[in-house]
Amino acid sequence: MSSKKIFGFKKLTNVDEALEKYLSMFNGVSDYEVIDVLEGVGRVLIDDVKSPEDMPPFDRAAIDGYAIRSVDVSGASESSPVSLKVVGVSTTDNPFKDKIKTGEAVRIDTGSPMPKGSDAVIMLEDTIRKGSYIEVLKSVSPLENVSVKGEDIKKGETIVYGGIPLTPYDIASLVNTGIYKINVYRKIKIGLAAIGSELLEFPEELPPGKVREVNRIMIKGILEWLPVEFKDYGIYKDDKEVVKNIVRKGIQENDIMITIGGSSLGEGDVVTDIAEEFGKIIVHGVALYPSRPVLLSIIKDKPYLGIPGYPVAAAISTKVFLEPLIMKLSGIRGYNIKMVIRGRLKRKVASKIGLRHYVRVKAWFKNNEWIIEPIYASGAGVLSSLSLGDGYLIIPEDREGFDKGDLVDVILYRRVIR
Repeated sequence: MSSKKIFGFKKLTNVDEALEKYLSMFNGVSDYEVIDVLEGVGRVLIDDVKSPEDMPPFDRAAIDGYAIRSVDVSGASESSPVSLKVVGVSTTDNPFKDKIKTGEAVRIDTGSPMPKGSDAVIMLEDTIRKGSYIEVLKSVSPLENVSVKGEDIKKGETIVYGGIPLTPYDIASLVNTGIYKINVYRKIKIGLAAIGSELLEFPEELPPGKVREVNRIMIKGILEWLPVEFKDYGIYKDDKEVVKNIVRKGIQENDIMITIGGSSLGEGDVVTDIAEEFGKIIVHGVALYPSRPVLLSIIKDKPYLGIPGYPVAAAISTKVFLEPLIMKLSGIRGYNIKMVIRGRLKRKVASKIGLRHYVRVKAWFKNNEWIIEPIYASGAGVLSSLSLGDGYLIIPEDREGFDKGDLVDVILYRRVIR
């Protein structure tokens, strides 16, 4: 285990080691619920879902035109058209019920069932209508312009994967095959409490020495894409007995309990004592800047996390530790794919060897390349470095930063950049 006697901690654990060790302590939830498929976006299926039927369930026209027998128009051309008799119409709500015979055609709409005996559709623009006949100006191959039964998906084939959050496309595919109820893992329950005698909730006027508590709002937003439900316990003063009671209550009522603030080594930082008294500390202090005071512990076999109170540190701790933990508990079995751009660094950025730095940066596109500019105000409490930035430039523990002009990778936390 990597460690250094710096920053007030006896040890600072390597980020990857800390996360791996902590995640290994927990298993995913096993209980599930049956929900309406229309409520399924973002939920996690227990298993892959297989189609109960072929889609489409019948051969159907892929375009508007005429259903014909391809053999009847073999050799047809503009100079040598083939004449066919139009014997009916096939629409989606009134399919043609008879069988097409040699020399016959049926006017057909897109999506309508193919009449018996037909095996192709000739486009309208490749025909000339003359009363009850059409002249076909080109030949077609068998199944040309036909969407055949099972072309989309065959009965018994997988249509949606389990173990990953469902997308709107997954929901549409499920409904398309007649699946209206699905088995999903239940949502992970998360308790949140902010610790700090200086914190206030939405004050109209801010008294001297007080600050507005924003971390709970931010953490909820960061995790909104995951199948979670929050129980917000509010703000509490730096009082060990008070905080102890809310932690005990949060552990009892949730799958994960989080306190924000009070996880460092100051006199008012009571979280560590509580974790030691009620449970077991797995990691306290990680080689992550600016989120060193992270506390990862277990109380009654449940995760209890002490997140640093400074907003930037809270945001980074949430992404690095809390997000992967929730993914594991909620049954997600895939990789969390990040949006990454590569750009040229506008100015030099330094870091300390032994710490993994998350540098907030602004990105813009100029002269066919991305320009990456580190945000000057980069302290753990400078919330504007997040709101004015677009993503994180991660500097590994073994580097002393990057030089001006270096090509670097940036993990974006915005979908749109201006």
